[in-house]
Amino acid sequence: MLEKLPSTMQDLWKNLSDVLNTFGEIGDRLDPAKINSFADTLNPKTEALQKSLKEFELTNFHKKDTTEYPLTQAASQALQALSRFETARVGPHEILKAYQSFRPMHRAEEILYPLAAEYEEISKHFLHPSQKENKELLEKFYKIKVNKKNAQSENSEIDTGNRGIIEVKNKRGQRGGYTLYIPEYYEANSKYPLVVALHGGSGHGADFFWSWLRDARTFGFILAAPTSLDRTWSLHSIATDANRLNKMLTEISTKWNIDTKHILLTGISDGGTYTMLLSIAHQSPFTHYAPVAAAVHVLLNRSTGTITAPVKDFPIYQVHGGRDWMFPVASARLAASALEKAGAKLAYKEIPELSHNYPRDENENILKWFYPEGFEGKEQ
Repeated sequence: MLEKLPSTMQDLWKNLSDVLNTFGEIGDRLDPAKINSFADTLNPKTEALQKSLKEFELTNFHKKDTTEYPLTQAASQALQALSRFETARVGPHEILKAYQSFRPMHRAEEILYPLAAEYEEISKHFLHPSQKENKELLEKFYKIKVNKKNAQSENSEIDTGNRGIIEVKNKRGQRGGYTLYIPEYYEANSKYPLVVALHGGSGHGADFFWSWLRDARTFGFILAAPTSLDRTWSLHSIATDANRLNKMLTEISTKWNIDTKHILLTGISDGGTYTMLLSIAHQSPFTHYAPVAAAVHVLLNRSTGTITAPVKDFPIYQVHGGRDWMFPVASARLAASALEKAGAKLAYKEIPELSHNYPRDENENILKWFYPEGFEGKEQ
């Protein structure tokens, strides 16, 4: 098995993981009406993390070993996120401030991820909750660590090619690139389904990537989170971003073995709307579509209330929140009805307590719909 965290790191990790998990749960059901109560929940966790970080730094400031630095850096980013969320209590634009607070939290996860290859507790953090105690899966990651160590031998023939998280011209501040995840246990002789996840308006692929990473790592699919060329997707000039997405798919399929019968396009808000627009694009390379909190009604003929676009037999998994304040649920229901009448293979999921945000806990249901064979034999 992977190593256990050293005792010197355990208290800091305990409080950091508590903040990361709580923040993630809040993000799954972020609602403007609940911001104050969410902030109240986070306050004692903020104090605990601040205390453990201070104690850790006082105890370890003299050490030259930099192994623990990512943990302190991640904790600092998490505290920045908590501070930003606290400002969302005060208007105006409370919900926008709350959304922005997640950016440093994603940065914290990004900093932490390399430690998942070393320590069991952190590896478990980046797994789907149902699989954190899956010993067979955890053993896979241990074997990868051993193989990499062996590969350092000059005569080793072990394949340690590009795996894990790969950033392709997608640093924050850049646009038009993508963040990619290739399972560390990828084998070239096997085909892998691909999930392409589109961020919302004013978002970035490097952030939305973390909404899907733990699922990709657990269930063994390739994940790509591109960033739109402009602040949001080219909803009024579909080809602008579509050309970049096609280029991305070509690059990925050239280097890795993609199951071309299982390529899912999903997205939140504007990303979900763009998902639906691409579903009717000529010769779309995607096989399944899962728009979340999207303006799906863009496909509706306003005069007839019907969809005349060629969606017959298209597999679509539409997710919408009953409390969505940007795109009211009534329009989503109307679009779902029209999609069914137009012959789409529609799975409509309405989540009553969901507002206008991304529900990570719905990913597993989307995956079971998209790639049911990938869940055969999984320990639940």
